[in-house]
Amino acid sequence: MAYTNHETGYEYPSVTAILGELNKPALTYWAANCAVNHIEANLSEVDTDNPHRLGDLFKQARTAFKDVGKAATDTGSAVHNAIEAYVKHGKDLSGSLPEAVQNGFLAFLEWERLNHVEWLESELTLFNSQIYYAGTCDAIARINGHVYLLDFKTSKSIYDEYRYQLAAYMSALILGGNPHGVERIGILRLDKETGEPEFKDITKGWRDKYQAFSALVSWYYLSKKRRVKNPRGAG
Repeated sequence: MAYTNHETGYEYPSVTAILGELNKPALTYWAANCAVNHIEANLSEVDTDNPHRLGDLFKQARTAFKDVGKAATDTGSAVHNAIEAYVKHGKDLSGSLPEAVQNGFLAFLEWERLNHVEWLESELTLFNSQIYYAGTCDAIARINGHVYLLDFKTSKSIYDEYRYQLAAYMSALILGGNPHGVERIGILRLDKETGEPEFKDITKGWRDKYQAFSALVSWYYLSKKRRVKNPRGAG
């Protein structure tokens, strides 16, 4: 995904696209599990004496992660959409959502109930015009007296990659003037199975994470053979 900065006229790669350059061992383990789960779920329906049928099952298992990943992405997007409707328009969609989406949204509502939350922004697009990237943070909110830049996750865990993502957003927010005076960064994980929320403050060390991310931005432009464009046309 890319974003067009209408102030400069240039197209910037997204934070998630840049982070896609990272080696992620956890994804390899997850993909292998998807293949095993697919075989276990379908083996009883296959005539194991027929090598062609068995071969088809193994072939399907190789790409099972794609279907699982798409389903997880779709669920995550639906949870985000339900939260956005709630934050922006006060719409409570609970009771009308598929089970996994419902669980994620209920986790969000439970977390909000347990904290004093004032919503300041939702789905805010941010640009860094110094090193040329962009992204959209899920929300900015005052939580128990502190102003947070927030991201909502429906993943199984809170992964280290998220720290780089939020550090990138925080830097872009500061470059943009930080109008709400954001002082902290947080991740709210919404479990799609249990309906339980998990909040983690990841403010500590964010500047170090940003330095690492900025090096990755340089690598991204080099590996994609893209030129870092100066909006002033100076090179």
